[in-house]
Amino acid sequence: MSLYTSSQFAAASATGTDWRDTSKAVLEKLEEVRTDGHQFNFGFLYITDHLADDAQSILNLFKSVLGIDHWSGCVGIAICTNGQAIIDEPAISAMIGTFNENDFCSFPSIINNVNGAKATLSPWMKDHQPMLILTHGDPSGEYDIPSTVEDLYDFTNGFVIGGLSSSRKNHVQFSDSLQMGGFSGCAFSHGVTVASTLSQGCTHIGEEHTVTKTEDGLILEIDGKRATEVFENDLRLMAIKKIDRDPNDILLDSDDIPDEFKSLFQGEVHAAIPVQGSDQRDYMVRQINHFDQDTGAIGITEHLQNGSRLIFVKRDSETVQADLSRSLIALRERIIQQEGIFEPKGALYISCIARISERLENKEKCEVKLIEEIIGDVPLTGFYASGEINNSRLYSFTGILILFL
Repeated sequence: MSLYTSSQFAAASATGTDWRDTSKAVLEKLEEVRTDGHQFNFGFLYITDHLADDAQSILNLFKSVLGIDHWSGCVGIAICTNGQAIIDEPAISAMIGTFNENDFCSFPSIINNVNGAKATLSPWMKDHQPMLILTHGDPSGEYDIPSTVEDLYDFTNGFVIGGLSSSRKNHVQFSDSLQMGGFSGCAFSHGVTVASTLSQGCTHIGEEHTVTKTEDGLILEIDGKRATEVFENDLRLMAIKKIDRDPNDILLDSDDIPDEFKSLFQGEVHAAIPVQGSDQRDYMVRQINHFDQDTGAIGITEHLQNGSRLIFVKRDSETVQADLSRSLIALRERIIQQEGIFEPKGALYISCIARISERLENKEKCEVKLIEEIIGDVPLTGFYASGEINNSRLYSFTGILILFL
């Protein structure tokens, strides 16, 4: 695997047969830059779930060999590095960097309350104002994940960003030491300049609606009509707009179904909740997990109340690519306007595990490959999450890029 460097960061990754040879391959690359006068004091570490059981050994080895005590990261079913995503094999992606020692403070796992974080962060916050809160969470615990993220924001008043680990084994995290359960991470002060962007990867298939009747967690009516009726009508209008034909006029048992009509069934359709007050038209995507034609009810993976806003969206490889490209170009332009130059030093990418299918279908359409093409050969590491966190909210099916400037 290649070594990517900048004036502040160095990133490397490797695959192997076990944790020892995989770690050795990454460490050999990173050690190449330790003689160049760099004073690396912080590391980002992501491992595939094939190595979850060996997480403690990996962390101990990286600390010992590189002489870096501060680490942040977690396990993922897939991880990413410069230009590629890695899944279904032992793999490690790491990036080491140099920060002012006073500009960051790691915190241990917190569950349901931020008392653990308060004990660690409060002394540091007396002299430093948190700006970015990078956090990794365990999705398997019995605790209120959105509330815990909100509590972390209320306490720090920082921009909370990160993701939930994904794993078929243990959900481990790194926050200086090995962490299990809850949320852990690191707070960065305003002395660390960053910029980030969120890629939704979906397109609207209808107008924004209002939930008008709910019962037992199910949506019975939307805009005063049966929920299933509104959903099906949005799908029909999308089809008419895309192929200029009403799908009701096409017999599904016909041997002469147009190819453009077949394409309508590609991808996934979800519900989305608009973020109120957002100037970016953000929305939080949720899966549709219940559909009953008899009662007209729809269920999604979040309880909504009467008056809640709702839209239906579609996600496929084309929408993921198009939205990510738009987001990256906009981020680049924003940084140039604000900084007068575009020279990012390091990058973290956190994407939804559901989006890894695009990499498997076509390596040239890999998200991280697209980032490399638009952002450049910036040292990068990250992972594929089971839930993404941006601006203290829990998202799904999104991609989040963080650039250190």
